Amino acid sequence: YQRRVREVIFGYKGLKINIYYTVGSLKQYVKVQHSETVPANSTVEPDNVLHLISEQTPAGFTTSYNEFVMDMNKDKRFRPAGDLISSYKQDDKKFEIYHATFANPKFQDYHRRLQTFIIWYIDAASYIDDEDHNWNLYTLFERVSACGETRYKSIGFLSCYNYYCYPNKKRPRISQVLVLPPYQKCGHGAKLLTAMYEHACADPLVSDITVEDPSENFTRLRNFVDALKCSSLPSFQPDNLKAGFSKDMVTEAKEKYKITALQVRKIYELLRLRATDVSKAEEYKEYRLEVKRRLNIPFQKEKKSLQKLERFLQPKEYEAVLQSKSVDNQHEFLEKSYRDVELEYRKVIERLSAHVEV
Repeated sequence: YQRRVREVIFGYKGLKINIYYTVGSLKQYVKVQHSETVPANSTVEPDNVLHLISEQTPAGFTTSYNEFVMDMNKDKRFRPAGDLISSYKQDDKKFEIYHATFANPKFQDYHRRLQTFIIWYIDAASYIDDEDHNWNLYTLFERVSACGETRYKSIGFLSCYNYYCYPNKKRPRISQVLVLPPYQKCGHGAKLLTAMYEHACADPLVSDITVEDPSENFTRLRNFVDALKCSSLPSFQPDNLKAGFSKDMVTEAKEKYKITALQVRKIYELLRLRATDVSKAEEYKEYRLEVKRRLNIPFQKEKKSLQKLERFLQPKEYEAVLQSKSVDNQHEFLEKSYRDVELEYRKVIERLSAHVEV
């Protein structure tokens, strides 16, 4: 893989940094080129580019092309560390998903190279503590067979951390998910997330599965995977969806797929929209009101807080606070929030409609 890095680096003209990876073990080769540097008689020195890169690559790298060629030749012997938990085919290609923890030294060494991708592709990302055995990592590979040899290409990974859940359970929280650009928009993220779910759900000590600060893209992916799973459950069938949100939905989704109550509510809304005939005005109106009731909950809580605040303010002060929280502003915000929610749901519904199991 090649990735061109652009950062603020002082002292060079025409600076170009290329970082290459072997496809399996992810050994790195760094090539630095430039046309000019600051004059030797200058009072300042150019930044040490290799040192700056080394700060982000704990596993190290080579600057020797010949050494990198040897690494590529050795790469045919690379095998994924951990346990194979899932495999699938797509367009006559074979893919495998492995689970591992940092208790495995071979995986720990591989992960130190794998994690560098998050610096190039995920904004504000940071490395995780590879001495903490509460981390679970799920890695995705393409398995290639040619000329009687089997080789593996690193494609992506998912990391999650096992938090304690009272009284004797654990709660996996998904932290980072990355599929490398050449393999994006092909359904691999959904396969990776599904494999993680199935592996976690097989553990009787898992309470439910949460997500740490998800991006819009991951939220959409999560909604797709959860909706796909829940759509097969009895409580999520069209007639039950139109009857309204129920405790049976929460119970069934949590017991079967370890989905949190809040996420179950969102999946209910998504699947109910899918089951709603929007050409029927009354049916569509009922759906919109159902979603807006949830979106309005923060305003109801705020209203109770304002009522308590009235006891501590002068009448003019209280009136000023009420004016800043006008009903018109709330209605406008609520309407916009609803439109945003429906737009996101429709994107997932479109993908559900096009979904073909592989």
